[in-house]
Amino acid sequence: MLGELRQQKLVDLLMTKKSVRISELREMFDVSEETIRRDLKKLESDGVLKRTHGGAILAEEVHVVPPFSQRSQQQLREKMALADKAAALVGERATVMLDSGSTTLEIARRLAGRHVTVITNDLTIAMELSGSLHVQLIVLGGSQQKGTCTLVGPECEETIQRYHVDFVFLGTGGISVKQGLTTSSSAEAIVKRAMMAAGREVYCVADRSKFGRAALVSYAKPEEITGILTNPSVDAEWVQPLLERGTNIVYADA
Repeated sequence: MLGELRQQKLVDLLMTKKSVRISELREMFDVSEETIRRDLKKLESDGVLKRTHGGAILAEEVHVVPPFSQRSQQQLREKMALADKAAALVGERATVMLDSGSTTLEIARRLAGRHVTVITNDLTIAMELSGSLHVQLIVLGGSQQKGTCTLVGPECEETIQRYHVDFVFLGTGGISVKQGLTTSSSAEAIVKRAMMAAGREVYCVADRSKFGRAALVSYAKPEEITGILTNPSVDAEWVQPLLERGTNIVYADA
């Protein structure tokens, strides 16, 4: 098994169990103890875990992203305001790429009656727009990420590279000055980077609960994108350092 794949599986296990033992990892992956220790050292340097005597624990600052069914009900009013603002940026006949997520689903609902092209890797968004008489829907290929409605993988990434769109709207599991924009898996991070390259304007949509915390994998520096679309109620403690680094913050209506 390739080191990167082994480390991703190790992280998935850690996200579930919160702690792991070297002995169980050695047996699970059928590799030497030295190899496991190298993996743990690499993941510790990435900020994912902290090594302990004989194993490792999930780093305290790493935020575990809850399942979609739970996320879709959290900060719903704020997400709806973000979706209103995002949809207002999109003109008729525009091309839009929507990342997977509960806030991007709300954006899709607002675009359903518009003459736009929507490209997405989210099966829930695809189903939401499949009945629209106005939207030209394009669903990206790929493999379903276990337990989600998100398509990821090489096929998805290669397909994204064919497109050049007016707007990209990305979700995030957390935003911090140190880790930047983060998500729950390396597979999602790679897809998000590909989407960034495809967009003329790229926005991360994030309600106030996403600030000051980090999900598992960093995928971009905030200043790399057009802007972060958020709510006016977000704490200035988190916003000011981002502004000082050149990040564009776009506020939705209160």
